[in-house]
Amino acid sequence: MKILIGLAIVCFTTYCGRFCARKYRLRKHFFGQFYEFNERFLNEIAYYRRPLMEFAVKYPYKGEFQKLIEGFFGTLRQKTTKDTGVHGLLDEYDFLKADEKVFAGDYLTMLGKGDSGSQKEYFSGVRKQLSDYKEESAKECERYGNLYLKLGFLLGLAVLVLIV
Repeated sequence: MKILIGLAIVCFTTYCGRFCARKYRLRKHFFGQFYEFNERFLNEIAYYRRPLMEFAVKYPYKGEFQKLIEGFFGTLRQKTTKDTGVHGLLDEYDFLKADEKVFAGDYLTMLGKGDSGSQKEYFSGVRKQLSDYKEESAKECERYGNLYLKLGFLLGLAVLVLIV
């Protein structure tokens, strides 16, 4: 009976470690898709030049980035102020740091502003920053995500040893 309770505790603490690592996984996937979006948008500006709404439905995204893009285009359809709508959407993304929220908000408010030359220049300049965010979030996910998972498992094992 003690072993079954101990195994349940190991499973629970491992799950708790996985839950704590969720923030880092979300950031990694978010910035990976954000970087892809930027690359696709640069290609769109250079070659196809379709309307922004048509471009948005062309490529599917997943997870939190998809929610952000859908919310952004929802604010465009409602004809609300783009600046306040975008920054309001980003408030619920607690896995992003404050400077990353400001960056993402500024990025989205620049979509569709100006001519193709100025947009190409702006989004090409942002490419380096997005690449840095993508690499940083991948490193943090690998480092801290695995750490929380292992700590949860080891805590459960320690409790199991104490019980038995």
